[in-house]
Amino acid sequence: MSHSDTFIFAVAEAASSMARERVVVRRPERRESGQFFRWVVDAWNVPPRNPPIGSNRDLALLLLRFLVLVAFVLSGLMAVVGYLLTSASTLSTAVAVVVFFFTLHLHLFWERLPLTWVRACLLIALTGFLVRWVAALHFLAAPEVPVALLSSMVYIPMLLVVLSLMEGQRRSVAAGLAVAVIMGASLTLAAWRPELSAVHLDDPRLGVLVSVFMAVFVFFLNAWGGQQTDLEEAEMQALLLKERINSDPLTGLLNRRGVDLAVTSLMSRREPFGVLLIDIDHFKAINDTLGHDAGDRAIKALAAKLRDVARDRDVVGRWGGEEFIMLSPSSEPRSIEGFAQRVRREVAAMEAPGVPAMTISVGITRFPLFEPFEETVKRADDALYIAKAQGRNCVRSEWGGDATDDS
Repeated sequence: MSHSDTFIFAVAEAASSMARERVVVRRPERRESGQFFRWVVDAWNVPPRNPPIGSNRDLALLLLRFLVLVAFVLSGLMAVVGYLLTSASTLSTAVAVVVFFFTLHLHLFWERLPLTWVRACLLIALTGFLVRWVAALHFLAAPEVPVALLSSMVYIPMLLVVLSLMEGQRRSVAAGLAVAVIMGASLTLAAWRPELSAVHLDDPRLGVLVSVFMAVFVFFLNAWGGQQTDLEEAEMQALLLKERINSDPLTGLLNRRGVDLAVTSLMSRREPFGVLLIDIDHFKAINDTLGHDAGDRAIKALAAKLRDVARDRDVVGRWGGEEFIMLSPSSEPRSIEGFAQRVRREVAAMEAPGVPAMTISVGITRFPLFEPFEETVKRADDALYIAKAQGRNCVRSEWGGDATDDS
Protein backbone atom coordinates (compact mmCIF):
# COMPACT_ATOMS: atom_id res chain seq x y z
CA MET A 1 0.00 0.00 0.00
CA SER A 2 1.42 3.42 -1.01
CA HIS A 3 1.82 6.35 1.40
CA SER A 4 -1.07 8.13 -0.38
CA ASP A 5 -3.32 5.08 -0.12
CA THR A 6 -2.43 4.76 3.57
CA PHE A 7 -3.53 8.32 4.24
CA ILE A 8 -6.73 8.01 2.22
CA PHE A 9 -7.61 4.75 3.96
CA ALA A 10 -7.01 6.32 7.39
CA VAL A 11 -9.21 9.35 6.62
CA ALA A 12 -11.97 7.11 5.26
CA GLU A 13 -11.81 4.94 8.39
CA ALA A 14 -11.97 8.01 10.63
CA ALA A 15 -14.98 9.36 8.74
CA SER A 16 -16.75 6.01 8.88
CA SER A 17 -16.08 5.63 12.61
CA MET A 18 -17.25 9.15 13.34
CA ALA A 19 -20.41 8.57 11.30
CA ARG A 20 -21.26 5.41 13.23
CA GLU A 21 -20.79 7.17 16.53
CA ARG A 22 -22.45 10.38 15.30
CA VAL A 23 -19.46 12.39 16.52
CA VAL A 24 -19.09 16.02 15.48
CA VAL A 25 -15.56 17.37 15.59
CA ARG A 26 -15.31 20.88 16.95
CA ARG A 27 -12.20 22.96 17.09
CA PRO A 28 -11.47 24.95 20.25
CA GLU A 29 -12.77 28.49 19.97
CA ARG A 30 -10.18 30.97 18.79
CA ARG A 31 -8.85 33.45 21.33
CA GLU A 32 -8.91 37.16 20.85
CA SER A 33 -6.06 38.38 18.68
CA GLY A 34 -4.74 40.58 21.47
CA GLN A 35 -3.93 37.59 23.66
CA PHE A 36 -0.79 36.71 21.73
CA PHE A 37 0.58 33.83 23.77
CA ARG A 38 -2.77 32.02 23.95
CA TRP A 39 -2.07 30.55 20.48
CA VAL A 40 0.29 28.05 22.10
CA VAL A 41 -2.52 26.82 24.36
CA ASP A 42 -4.96 26.73 21.43
CA ALA A 43 -2.55 24.64 19.37
CA TRP A 44 -1.98 22.24 22.25
CA ASN A 45 -5.74 21.84 22.80
CA VAL A 46 -6.43 20.71 19.22
CA PRO A 47 -8.09 17.29 19.69
CA PRO A 48 -5.82 14.31 18.88
CA ARG A 49 -6.67 12.04 15.98
CA ASN A 50 -4.85 9.66 13.66
CA PRO A 51 -3.98 11.06 11.18
CA PRO A 52 -3.61 14.26 13.23
CA ILE A 53 -5.96 17.17 12.65
CA GLY A 54 -4.36 19.70 10.31
CA SER A 55 -2.14 17.13 8.62
CA ASN A 56 -1.65 16.78 4.88
CA ARG A 57 0.61 13.81 4.49
CA ASP A 58 0.52 13.66 0.71
CA LEU A 59 1.99 17.16 0.47
CA ALA A 60 4.38 16.40 3.36
CA LEU A 61 5.74 13.32 1.57
CA LEU A 62 6.21 15.28 -1.64
CA LEU A 63 8.11 18.09 0.11
CA LEU A 64 10.16 15.67 2.20
CA ARG A 65 11.23 13.70 -0.85
CA PHE A 66 12.27 16.96 -2.53
CA LEU A 67 14.32 17.88 0.55
CA VAL A 68 15.95 14.44 0.49
CA LEU A 69 16.95 15.00 -3.13
CA VAL A 70 18.33 18.48 -2.38
CA ALA A 71 20.25 17.19 0.65
CA PHE A 72 21.65 14.36 -1.46
CA VAL A 73 23.01 16.76 -4.09
CA LEU A 74 24.31 19.34 -1.62
CA SER A 75 25.97 16.81 0.68
CA GLY A 76 27.71 15.27 -2.30
CA LEU A 77 29.03 18.68 -3.36
CA MET A 78 30.07 19.51 0.21
CA ALA A 79 31.92 16.20 0.51
CA VAL A 80 33.84 16.82 -2.73
CA VAL A 81 34.65 20.44 -1.84
CA GLY A 82 35.65 19.44 1.69
CA TYR A 83 38.01 16.82 0.30
CA LEU A 84 39.64 19.35 -2.06
CA LEU A 85 39.94 22.20 0.46
CA THR A 86 42.73 21.82 2.99
CA SER A 87 41.02 24.29 5.33
CA ALA A 88 37.95 22.05 5.77
CA SER A 89 37.96 19.82 8.82
CA THR A 90 37.85 16.04 8.57
CA LEU A 91 34.72 15.98 10.75
CA SER A 92 32.74 18.23 8.39
CA THR A 93 33.74 16.17 5.37
CA ALA A 94 32.86 12.94 7.17
CA VAL A 95 29.42 14.29 8.11
CA ALA A 96 28.80 15.31 4.49
CA VAL A 97 29.74 11.80 3.31
CA VAL A 98 27.41 10.16 5.86
CA VAL A 99 24.53 12.45 4.85
CA PHE A 100 25.25 11.74 1.17
CA PHE A 101 24.94 7.97 1.54
CA PHE A 102 21.99 8.22 3.93
CA THR A 103 19.97 10.41 1.55
CA LEU A 104 21.04 8.25 -1.40
CA HIS A 105 19.51 5.17 0.23
CA LEU A 106 16.39 7.13 1.20
CA HIS A 107 15.94 8.27 -2.40
CA LEU A 108 16.46 4.78 -3.86
CA PHE A 109 14.13 2.97 -1.46
CA TRP A 110 11.57 5.73 -0.92
CA GLU A 111 8.61 3.90 -2.47
CA ARG A 112 9.24 0.82 -0.31
CA LEU A 113 9.50 2.64 3.01
CA PRO A 114 6.50 2.34 5.33
CA LEU A 115 5.03 5.58 6.63
CA THR A 116 6.40 4.89 10.12
CA TRP A 117 9.96 4.86 8.78
CA VAL A 118 9.40 8.07 6.81
CA ARG A 119 8.16 9.80 9.96
CA ALA A 120 11.19 8.50 11.84
CA CYS A 121 13.51 9.82 9.11
CA LEU A 122 11.88 13.24 9.39
CA LEU A 123 12.50 13.37 13.15
CA ILE A 124 16.06 12.05 12.68
CA ALA A 125 16.77 14.77 10.10
CA LEU A 126 15.37 17.52 12.33
CA THR A 127 17.33 16.23 15.32
CA GLY A 128 20.46 15.86 13.18
CA PHE A 129 20.43 19.47 11.99
CA LEU A 130 19.72 20.65 15.53
CA VAL A 131 22.69 18.65 16.82
CA ARG A 132 24.78 20.04 13.97
CA TRP A 133 23.82 23.57 15.06
CA VAL A 134 24.85 22.96 18.67
CA ALA A 135 28.00 20.99 17.81
CA ALA A 136 29.17 23.58 15.28
CA LEU A 137 28.88 26.38 17.83
CA HIS A 138 30.82 24.54 20.53
CA PHE A 139 33.25 22.21 18.77
CA LEU A 140 33.92 23.20 15.14
CA ALA A 141 36.77 25.46 14.12
CA ALA A 142 35.60 29.06 13.88
CA PRO A 143 35.95 29.39 10.03
CA GLU A 144 33.57 26.46 9.52
CA VAL A 145 30.87 27.56 11.97
CA PRO A 146 29.00 29.99 9.65
CA VAL A 147 28.55 27.35 6.94
CA ALA A 148 27.22 24.81 9.46
CA LEU A 149 24.86 27.36 11.02
CA LEU A 150 23.62 28.50 7.61
CA SER A 151 22.77 24.95 6.52
CA SER A 152 20.84 24.40 9.75
CA MET A 153 19.01 27.72 9.41
CA VAL A 154 17.93 26.69 5.91
CA TYR A 155 16.86 23.12 6.62
CA ILE A 156 15.31 23.36 10.09
CA PRO A 157 12.43 25.72 9.10
CA MET A 158 11.69 23.61 6.02
CA LEU A 159 11.66 20.45 8.12
CA LEU A 160 9.31 22.14 10.59
CA VAL A 161 6.91 22.89 7.72
CA VAL A 162 7.01 19.23 6.68
CA LEU A 163 6.57 18.21 10.33
CA SER A 164 3.48 20.42 10.56
CA LEU A 165 2.02 18.74 7.48
CA MET A 166 2.99 15.27 8.64
CA GLU A 167 2.19 15.40 12.36
CA GLY A 168 -0.42 18.13 12.63
CA GLN A 169 -0.66 21.46 14.39
CA ARG A 170 -0.22 20.30 17.99
CA ARG A 171 3.06 18.42 17.61
CA SER A 172 4.62 20.90 15.20
CA VAL A 173 4.12 23.80 17.63
CA ALA A 174 5.66 21.84 20.51
CA ALA A 175 8.63 20.78 18.37
CA GLY A 176 9.08 24.27 16.89
CA LEU A 177 9.17 26.04 20.25
CA ALA A 178 11.63 23.46 21.59
CA VAL A 179 13.86 24.05 18.56
CA ALA A 180 13.64 27.84 19.06
CA VAL A 181 14.76 27.55 22.69
CA ILE A 182 17.64 25.16 21.94
CA MET A 183 18.96 27.18 19.00
CA GLY A 184 18.81 30.48 20.86
CA ALA A 185 20.27 29.16 24.11
CA SER A 186 23.15 27.37 22.40
CA LEU A 187 24.05 30.47 20.36
CA THR A 188 23.95 32.66 23.46
CA LEU A 189 26.20 30.28 25.40
CA ALA A 190 28.60 29.97 22.47
CA ALA A 191 29.06 33.77 22.41
CA TRP A 192 31.55 33.35 25.29
CA ARG A 193 33.74 31.12 23.15
CA PRO A 194 36.73 33.35 22.27
CA GLU A 195 37.38 31.85 18.81
CA LEU A 196 33.97 32.91 17.52
CA SER A 197 34.90 36.57 17.67
CA ALA A 198 36.78 35.97 14.41
CA VAL A 199 33.46 35.26 12.67
CA HIS A 200 31.46 37.86 14.62
CA LEU A 201 29.40 35.35 16.60
CA ASP A 202 30.51 36.58 20.02
CA ASP A 203 27.43 38.75 20.66
CA PRO A 204 24.97 37.12 23.15
CA ARG A 205 22.11 39.07 21.60
CA LEU A 206 22.31 36.88 18.50
CA GLY A 207 20.84 33.98 20.45
CA VAL A 208 17.87 36.09 21.50
CA LEU A 209 17.30 37.18 17.90
CA VAL A 210 17.41 33.58 16.65
CA SER A 211 14.98 32.43 19.35
CA VAL A 212 12.56 35.25 18.55
CA PHE A 213 12.87 34.60 14.81
CA MET A 214 12.14 30.88 15.21
CA ALA A 215 9.26 31.56 17.63
CA VAL A 216 7.67 34.00 15.18
CA PHE A 217 8.16 31.46 12.39
CA VAL A 218 6.42 28.83 14.51
CA PHE A 219 3.61 31.33 15.19
CA PHE A 220 3.10 31.84 11.44
CA LEU A 221 3.33 28.08 10.94
CA ASN A 222 0.69 27.59 13.62
CA ALA A 223 -1.63 30.11 11.95
CA TRP A 224 -1.23 28.25 8.66
CA GLY A 225 -1.75 24.97 10.50
CA GLY A 226 -5.00 26.38 11.88
CA GLN A 227 -6.20 26.92 8.33
CA GLN A 228 -5.21 23.33 7.52
CA THR A 229 -7.23 22.20 10.53
CA ASP A 230 -10.30 24.16 9.42
CA LEU A 231 -10.04 22.78 5.89
CA GLU A 232 -9.62 19.21 7.10
CA GLU A 233 -12.53 19.45 9.52
CA ALA A 234 -14.72 20.90 6.77
CA GLU A 235 -13.74 17.94 4.59
CA MET A 236 -14.47 15.49 7.41
CA GLN A 237 -17.88 17.06 8.03
CA ALA A 238 -18.60 16.85 4.29
CA LEU A 239 -17.66 13.17 4.35
CA LEU A 240 -19.93 12.59 7.35
CA LEU A 241 -22.81 14.45 5.72
CA LYS A 242 -22.28 12.57 2.47
CA GLU A 243 -22.25 9.24 4.30
CA ARG A 244 -25.43 10.07 6.23
CA ILE A 245 -27.27 11.24 3.13
CA ASN A 246 -26.13 8.41 0.86
CA SER A 247 -26.22 5.47 3.30
CA ASP A 248 -29.05 3.22 4.39
CA PRO A 249 -29.31 3.45 8.20
CA LEU A 250 -30.27 -0.22 8.71
CA THR A 251 -27.57 -1.92 6.60
CA GLY A 252 -24.89 0.75 6.14
CA LEU A 253 -25.01 0.13 2.37
CA LEU A 254 -25.63 2.84 -0.19
CA ASN A 255 -29.23 3.96 -0.47
CA ARG A 256 -30.83 4.94 -3.78
CA ARG A 257 -29.23 8.36 -3.72
CA GLY A 258 -25.82 6.80 -3.12
CA VAL A 259 -26.37 4.24 -5.89
CA ASP A 260 -27.33 7.07 -8.26
CA LEU A 261 -24.02 8.79 -7.50
CA ALA A 262 -22.15 5.52 -8.10
CA VAL A 263 -23.98 5.07 -11.41
CA THR A 264 -22.99 8.58 -12.45
CA SER A 265 -19.37 7.76 -11.66
CA LEU A 266 -19.52 4.51 -13.64
CA MET A 267 -21.22 6.22 -16.58
CA SER A 268 -18.43 8.81 -16.72
CA ARG A 269 -16.00 6.01 -17.63
CA ARG A 270 -17.89 5.40 -20.88
CA GLU A 271 -17.90 1.65 -20.30
CA PRO A 272 -20.87 -0.76 -19.99
CA PHE A 273 -21.42 -2.43 -16.61
CA GLY A 274 -23.55 -5.20 -15.17
CA VAL A 275 -26.61 -4.68 -12.97
CA LEU A 276 -27.92 -7.28 -10.50
CA LEU A 277 -31.30 -6.71 -8.86
CA ILE A 278 -31.70 -9.00 -5.82
CA ASP A 279 -34.82 -9.82 -3.81
CA ILE A 280 -35.22 -12.00 -0.70
CA ASP A 281 -37.53 -14.93 -1.39
CA HIS A 282 -40.65 -15.24 0.81
CA PHE A 283 -39.65 -12.19 2.85
CA LYS A 284 -43.27 -11.44 3.77
CA ALA A 285 -43.54 -14.88 5.34
CA ILE A 286 -40.48 -14.14 7.49
CA ASN A 287 -42.07 -10.94 8.76
CA ASP A 288 -45.47 -12.54 9.32
CA THR A 289 -44.24 -15.64 11.15
CA LEU A 290 -41.13 -14.42 12.98
CA GLY A 291 -41.82 -10.70 13.32
CA HIS A 292 -40.33 -7.55 11.88
CA ASP A 293 -37.21 -7.81 14.05
CA ALA A 294 -36.37 -11.10 12.35
CA GLY A 295 -37.00 -9.41 9.00
CA ASP A 296 -34.57 -6.64 9.89
CA ARG A 297 -31.97 -9.20 10.97
CA ALA A 298 -32.40 -11.03 7.67
CA ILE A 299 -31.92 -7.80 5.72
CA LYS A 300 -28.78 -6.94 7.69
CA ALA A 301 -27.38 -10.45 7.30
CA LEU A 302 -27.92 -10.36 3.54
CA ALA A 303 -26.33 -6.92 3.33
CA ALA A 304 -23.26 -8.21 5.18
CA LYS A 305 -23.03 -11.23 2.87
CA LEU A 306 -23.34 -9.10 -0.26
CA ARG A 307 -20.60 -6.82 1.07
CA ASP A 308 -18.35 -9.83 1.66
CA VAL A 309 -19.00 -11.34 -1.77
CA ALA A 310 -18.53 -8.03 -3.60
CA ARG A 311 -15.21 -7.50 -5.34
CA ASP A 312 -13.08 -4.37 -5.08
CA ARG A 313 -14.85 -2.42 -7.83
CA ASP A 314 -18.38 -3.73 -7.24
CA VAL A 315 -21.04 -1.37 -5.86
CA VAL A 316 -23.63 -2.70 -3.38
CA GLY A 317 -26.75 -0.81 -2.33
CA ARG A 318 -30.16 -1.29 -0.79
CA TRP A 319 -32.70 -0.51 -3.47
CA GLY A 320 -35.70 -0.54 -1.14
CA GLY A 321 -37.44 -2.91 1.28
CA GLU A 322 -35.95 -6.37 0.76
CA GLU A 323 -34.49 -5.45 -2.64
CA PHE A 324 -30.78 -4.89 -3.19
CA ILE A 325 -28.76 -3.82 -6.20
CA MET A 326 -25.22 -4.63 -7.26
CA LEU A 327 -23.26 -2.89 -10.00
CA SER A 328 -20.45 -4.88 -11.55
CA PRO A 329 -17.73 -3.43 -13.79
CA SER A 330 -17.94 -6.65 -15.83
CA SER A 331 -19.67 -6.05 -19.17
CA GLU A 332 -19.68 -9.57 -20.62
CA PRO A 333 -22.99 -11.41 -20.06
CA ARG A 334 -21.28 -14.67 -19.14
CA SER A 335 -19.16 -12.92 -16.49
CA ILE A 336 -22.20 -11.15 -15.04
CA GLU A 337 -24.18 -14.38 -14.94
CA GLY A 338 -21.34 -16.26 -13.27
CA PHE A 339 -21.02 -13.60 -10.59
CA ALA A 340 -24.79 -13.56 -9.98
CA GLN A 341 -24.82 -17.34 -9.56
CA ARG A 342 -21.97 -17.15 -7.07
CA VAL A 343 -23.88 -14.52 -5.05
CA ARG A 344 -27.01 -16.71 -5.08
CA ARG A 345 -25.11 -19.80 -3.89
CA GLU A 346 -23.28 -17.86 -1.14
CA VAL A 347 -26.57 -16.54 0.23
CA ALA A 348 -28.25 -19.94 0.11
CA ALA A 349 -25.37 -21.44 2.13
CA MET A 350 -25.31 -18.56 4.63
CA GLU A 351 -25.76 -19.32 8.32
CA ALA A 352 -26.26 -16.51 10.83
CA PRO A 353 -27.49 -16.67 14.44
CA GLY A 354 -31.06 -15.50 14.84
CA VAL A 355 -31.58 -15.36 11.08
CA PRO A 356 -33.72 -17.95 9.24
CA ALA A 357 -32.35 -19.70 6.17
CA MET A 358 -33.10 -17.67 3.10
CA THR A 359 -32.68 -17.69 -0.66
CA ILE A 360 -32.69 -14.90 -3.19
CA SER A 361 -33.91 -14.34 -6.72
CA VAL A 362 -31.70 -12.32 -9.03
CA GLY A 363 -32.50 -10.40 -12.19
CA ILE A 364 -29.50 -9.34 -14.23
CA THR A 365 -28.87 -7.12 -17.22
CA ARG A 366 -26.18 -4.88 -18.66
CA PHE A 367 -26.11 -1.11 -18.82
CA PRO A 368 -25.17 -0.14 -22.38
CA LEU A 369 -23.89 3.29 -23.20
CA PHE A 370 -26.29 6.14 -23.94
CA GLU A 371 -29.37 4.74 -22.20
CA PRO A 372 -31.27 6.14 -19.21
CA PHE A 373 -30.39 4.05 -16.17
CA GLU A 374 -34.10 3.71 -15.38
CA GLU A 375 -34.53 1.59 -18.51
CA THR A 376 -31.67 -0.66 -17.43
CA VAL A 377 -33.24 -1.13 -13.98
CA LYS A 378 -36.60 -1.86 -15.65
CA ARG A 379 -34.99 -4.72 -17.61
CA ALA A 380 -33.38 -6.11 -14.45
CA ASP A 381 -36.72 -5.82 -12.67
CA ASP A 382 -38.45 -7.71 -15.49
CA ALA A 383 -35.85 -10.48 -15.21
CA LEU A 384 -36.34 -10.55 -11.42
CA TYR A 385 -40.11 -10.87 -11.88
CA ILE A 386 -39.57 -13.88 -14.15
CA ALA A 387 -37.20 -15.43 -11.60
CA LYS A 388 -39.90 -15.06 -8.95
CA ALA A 389 -42.53 -16.55 -11.26
CA GLN A 390 -40.35 -19.54 -12.17
CA GLY A 391 -39.77 -20.86 -8.65
CA ARG A 392 -37.39 -18.37 -6.99
CA ASN A 393 -33.79 -19.11 -5.85
CA CYS A 394 -32.57 -18.63 -9.40
CA VAL A 395 -31.00 -16.12 -11.76
CA ARG A 396 -32.73 -14.75 -14.83
CA SER A 397 -31.36 -12.26 -17.32
CA GLU A 398 -32.74 -9.74 -19.74
CA TRP A 399 -30.27 -8.38 -22.29
CA GLY A 400 -32.74 -6.36 -24.31
CA GLY A 401 -34.71 -9.27 -25.77
CA ASP A 402 -36.50 -12.17 -24.10
CA ALA A 403 -35.49 -13.22 -20.62
CA THR A 404 -33.26 -16.28 -20.53
CA ASP A 405 -32.76 -19.08 -18.01
CA ASP A 406 -29.36 -18.84 -16.30
CA SER A 407 -29.81 -21.18 -13.34
